[in-house]
Amino acid sequence: MPKISFNFFCHRDIPLYADLCNSYLADNRFDFTVGHNINNGQIAQHAQFTPIHTYFIEVEASQSELAQLADEIAAKFLYSIWLKSAEVIAIDVRKGTKTCLQHQAVHQGYCRECEPLISNLDNSSDKDLYKGLNKEIDIAVPCPHCLGERNLKQYEIGFNQQDISNLVNRILQGEEVCIGQQDNSLCLSLNPIITNQTTELHPNLLELSSLQQVLITHPAVISSSFIIKQHQSLALSSFEKPFLKLAPNKKSNIDRSELNQDLNESYYNVTFADSRLLIRVAALLKRQQIDWLYIKKPQNNLSVSWVNNVWVQNQTTTDLNFEAPMPKHDDNRYLQDNLIYNVSWQKNTLKCTVTESNETLASSLIQHKPLQGIDAATCVLHAGLLNTGCVTSINSSLEASSSLKKLACIYLSNSQSSSVITQNQQGEISSFLQMPTLPQSGQQLIKELVASDMNTIFNKYCVAYPEVFKLLTDFTLTSGTQTDSLQTFMAYAALIVLPDEQVRKNGPSSPFSHAPVANAPVCNAQELADKFHALAQSYHGNNAPRVDFPLCAINSEDNNALHKRSINWRKTLASLMSFKLAGANPAILAFGFFDSLTDYLSNWIDHLEQEQGIDAVVLAGNDFSYEVMANRLCIRLGKNYPLVVNRQLDLEGANIAVGGLYLAKRRR
Repeated sequence: MPKISFNFFCHRDIPLYADLCNSYLADNRFDFTVGHNINNGQIAQHAQFTPIHTYFIEVEASQSELAQLADEIAAKFLYSIWLKSAEVIAIDVRKGTKTCLQHQAVHQGYCRECEPLISNLDNSSDKDLYKGLNKEIDIAVPCPHCLGERNLKQYEIGFNQQDISNLVNRILQGEEVCIGQQDNSLCLSLNPIITNQTTELHPNLLELSSLQQVLITHPAVISSSFIIKQHQSLALSSFEKPFLKLAPNKKSNIDRSELNQDLNESYYNVTFADSRLLIRVAALLKRQQIDWLYIKKPQNNLSVSWVNNVWVQNQTTTDLNFEAPMPKHDDNRYLQDNLIYNVSWQKNTLKCTVTESNETLASSLIQHKPLQGIDAATCVLHAGLLNTGCVTSINSSLEASSSLKKLACIYLSNSQSSSVITQNQQGEISSFLQMPTLPQSGQQLIKELVASDMNTIFNKYCVAYPEVFKLLTDFTLTSGTQTDSLQTFMAYAALIVLPDEQVRKNGPSSPFSHAPVANAPVCNAQELADKFHALAQSYHGNNAPRVDFPLCAINSEDNNALHKRSINWRKTLASLMSFKLAGANPAILAFGFFDSLTDYLSNWIDHLEQEQGIDAVVLAGNDFSYEVMANRLCIRLGKNYPLVVNRQLDLEGANIAVGGLYLAKRRR
């Protein structure tokens, strides 16, 4: 009889897959063996340096039995956003064992077997498993496949069918329904949900906290309300059910004016139902022709971004542990928004625990912030190096054991100083480029433009677009905004490119009105950046005007003084003004901003390659969540260099905390 191996290649470890592999060890139908390998090392040129986790199940059976088993395994192994590919191959020798795979806890609340029963409104089922059950199926119905009844979320416990019906009726009547404790509750509403965020303590909250969250109840028609691509649709349908930042499809959006809830913002965080209760609620609302509604979920939600054609987590919210080489520090602690990352290393194992911060601890961490200058970029460079699989011995130091020496790191963040740094053959790290520090207010920006050699263009622009001058005078960055970030750069570009009505908040008469009043306040930096990025995404061409991003000395206009390099933001904004004066389409200009910046960055990396050589380029920072920027940069750099993105961690928080263990700097 043939021997077969079912292989699942993943970009990171997936506890559910490990648990499913273990379930077959207890299956007496056939002789099963399982395994989990991490294949590291340098891949061919133009590819990534990245670990691939391979889960596999080996079995020997007849052709007909194998065909049935293949269908069964395909049904059980739900699609994951971390799945790279899967295959079924014939083998001669087994590589697996009878030993159960070690993995983190699995909290799967439903599976392919029980989900249809929960969502089926007449509760009829032809499955033998559920024959004889009462018509009124509770969301706690037992499932022998996933045991989801044991993994009910805290807010699901105690709900019966009548409770769910009452909840749905309240939603349909226009109420905002909240379940659970006040600080960690689930809220559902047909109208936008106003959240009370502590912005004074955490001014740089992630997009997941500040954007309205939307639950899709009718996945088949999501494209009628949101602009969505195939890889995004697959991700939403995965068993992880992440949040994705999507722009509304205003051209074909179904009018729901009677509920006063048209989609007006540039982006929303969109998700599918990820629990038994939400599956049931979504099914009932779908029957009432409600395709989506607003939701506010408790913390620890998975939010991801598309970087180099693979998903990466925006911010780690769960504990991690994995093997790692000996660091320079035994522990590290880092504050990212409202989460504290505590990292420690012991016996070749690195552990990262994530906890919500309190005001006292957060204030202490802010006052004694250990990251200065290029430290944050250096941290993510080290974290990226951990992910390359080029560490040959977990008992030796990171620098001594790595076959990767000559590196560049592009770190774009809206919470730390953004920069491009390099590591040479000797392991020395230096700064090549720092993002420009922009003025704190539009009035300061006007003064600097008037005093520069961009004065003539700026004056012409103000004559042609007098509203821009008013916008700039009304604009001030909120306290705590990172001024040397791509997001802030985009915000000022938005003031130049976008029309007046798109950069001002809606009028006070109605928070969801389509017509902003003339004296309404200007949007904050993140809102402006989101609108600018949404405009760039609306352009579907590949060619755009060449926007200037000339190098200069930091905070200087002198393009010849390149000792500490930055970007001459004055000439960049003047370049946008020139193209708009010439009649360029705003969408093309927004796309051209990203396209030109990534082209310049790629050329500068080529320059570094000629000077010292580049083995790979590390990408990190939460501003890589802007997909146009990430895509254009990866297209250009990926042609010549392996790209390193640590998908085991995230873009920012845990990435910096873990990399900080390897920071060659004494801590106070």
